[in-house]
Amino acid sequence: MTVKDEIIEITSNDGKVTKCELFDMVEFNGKFYALLVEENHADDDEPELMIMRYREVGNDVFFEEITDEEEFKEVSELVESLPNSQEDD
Repeated sequence: MTVKDEIIEITSNDGKVTKCELFDMVEFNGKFYALLVEENHADDDEPELMIMRYREVGNDVFFEEITDEEEFKEVSELVESLPNSQEDD
């Protein structure tokens, strides 16, 4: 997984590359999570978010799949509880 300018390229285990934009970041239980939107859907009214764990090691940035079901459930619930800034328009 690499970051190029503002587009983040996520490479799956089978080699498929998905280009995403960083929508937001959240912190939960001392860890950071990136909320990503596929590049082609960033302007949708309600884009589908991908949630990935975010880590920095030195100058390197890593976006990791959340494999623990309980962790994913808790972070997803947090994200769903966040206010939608578009509703304030």
